[in-house]
Formats: sequence, C-alpha cells, structure tokens
Amino acid sequence: MSEFLKPSNLNNVWASGGDRIYPGDTKYATGWQVEIPPRQYFNEIDYKQDQMLAHLNQHGIPVWDNETEYQADQSYVQGSTGTVYRCVLTHTNQNPDSDVSNTYWIIAFASAGDFYTATESDARYAQITNNGSDYNIATFRNNIQVYSKTETYNKTEVDAKTTVASTTQAQVGTSNTVLMTPLRTEEWGTANVLGIGQTWQNVTASRASGTTYTNTTGKPIMVSVYSQVFTNSRAILSAYVDGLNIQVSLNHTTDTGVASVCFIAPDASTYSVTSTDTPIAMWAELR
Repeated sequence: MSEFLKPSNLNNVWASGGDRIYPGDTKYATGWQVEIPPRQYFNEIDYKQDQMLAHLNQHGIPVWDNETEYQADQSYVQGSTGTVYRCVLTHTNQNPDSDVSNTYWIIAFASAGDFYTATESDARYAQITNNGSDYNIATFRNNIQVYSKTETYNKTEVDAKTTVASTTQAQVGTSNTVLMTPLRTEEWGTANVLGIGQTWQNVTASRASGTTYTNTTGKPIMVSVYSQVFTNSRAILSAYVDGLNIQVSLNHTTDTGVASVCFIAPDASTYSVTSTDTPIAMWAELR
C-alpha cells in the first residue's frame, strides 16, 4: 500500500463564516430520511468534521472535554497546559488537571527536563566501570564507618596478640582475656557439663542408707536409687542434698513394686538417701 499524503488546507474549516444550524440530538440519532434537508444542516456537519480534523492536526492528541466517556488504559488527552494524560479508570467529566489523587488520570509522558543526559548522569553518579575510583576513598570509607588497612590487624598480627586458653583456664571458665578453641570448649564441657565424659556406674556395694557422701568429682553427678517393695509391705525413700530433703518416694503395695528417687548432686555438695522399712536394692550414679 502506498503512503497516504497529508492533505493541504486542513486549517480551512467548512462554513466557518457561513450560516449553520445544529440538526439536534434526535436528528443525529436517526440520520437522513426521505427528505430534502436544509443546507445549514450540511454546513454544520461539515464544519464539525473539519473543526475536529483541524484540532487533531494542530494538537496531535485531543484536548480534554467534559462530554466524552474516556476508557481505562486506552484514552489519552491534553490538559489545559499541554500535559498529556492517560486514563486509568473509565469515567466522564473528570478533569485531569484537577485529579491530584490520580484516581482517573496519570501523566502519560515525562517532560525532557525530568531526565538527565548521559553527560549529566556520568558527572553526577559513580560508574561501575570505574570500580570505585569516582569516590574520595577516605571520605567514603569514613562515611560508611569502615576501617582502612592501616587500622586493622592482619592474621600474623592477630595471632601474635591472641592467647588461647589453657586446659585449666577452659575448665575453670573464669578468664575473660583468652580465646576458646573447639578443643578447649570440649574440655570445659567435660569438666562442667552433666553427662559429658560421664558414665552410669553401679555403686550399690559402696553406698548405705542414711550415710552422707560428698561429690568430689569436680562436676555435677546424677544419683538414681530404688528400693523393692514386696507383697503387703511399703518402702519410703528420702533424698537429701546439702542437708535439704529434695525428694520423697513412697510405695505401699499388695504386690511387688519399687520406690525410687533420682536427683542431681552439684560438685562439692553432700548427698544421701534414707530407706525406711526396706533395704536399698540398687544405687547407681552418673559420674
């Protein structure tokens, strides 16, 4: 298809100086019938069409009016100052110049003054290809609070200034000037944490009801004691730590059963178990 050339004389509007009569809305709806219409009707219709063509030729995008139903995401208009708007919500009679909340219209195109040229951008912003040479290094580092190489220690310097805790320091756990390595942490746990480096031991033969013992292992231990109850008998077990009665177990049964206590004795604490009516059947310690 060949190019359509723009016609001349688009600024001349038919009947702009002649007599015109608007046919009325009803006539516009029905159109011509079998009739001889007045020439003024034709003048009005041709005038209106030429006027619109001249308007579009002059403005490119039509100026907003209060009669058109504008369609969301399809309609574009100019405001009173030449700003081009795009419709975002279908409506009638919502002036884009007054729509400050952008409910019906948003600005379609930014003006050239809203953008920087490439030269302006290069002068204003750091460029990736310069790898940070755009910055004043000292000022930039100070602003983001990062140390320079002269303000930090290297690995050798850190090693020279660092002391690893000894086994004794790790086990005691009182120093605040040495570092704990994984091995020292394990040594601390072995020396202080219940269950690490300990095993359950049957100490029944070396324990007796009502006798006080002292935990000298250097870390907490757990004590578990039970007494067997036979038919129509009872057993009462009472556990003491540092003289405090911390647990009592009572079993009175018509059949065979047990009474039992289980408790923790901290390092250097005294502990005992008293059995009433029945002898102790088992005394075990996690130590």
